[in-house]
Amino acid sequence: MSKSANPGELTTPVYFFRYARVLDDEGDYTDTPVNVFGEGKYMPCKWVNAHGSEVFEAMQLQLREPATITCRYSAMIDRTLDVYRGTDPNPYEIISVDNVQNQGRWLEIKVQRKEAAR
Repeated sequence: MSKSANPGELTTPVYFFRYARVLDDEGDYTDTPVNVFGEGKYMPCKWVNAHGSEVFEAMQLQLREPATITCRYSAMIDRTLDVYRGTDPNPYEIISVDNVQNQGRWLEIKVQRKEAAR
């Protein structure tokens, strides 16, 4: 996996959500998903699913549908977020975030499914 991407490769819309605890009308707290970039906004990214020898490594580590995302740097992205690929309703969790060479240009994000795939 490259540590950067050409602009033409950033074709996958990826949504990053944080859960905010909100007090509802009945006095109960609920966790509400909030898009970190604003309502309906996404980050264009390069999405590469695990393939080849990475699949066997993922099986050993018990990862579920691992993938690598490459996108422009944003300080708003961290390991606490849930990731949604395009219109896929099933979230991914962030395993690691790498600010490539600490230059603040690219992020390389490793993700896996939050729940086991069916």
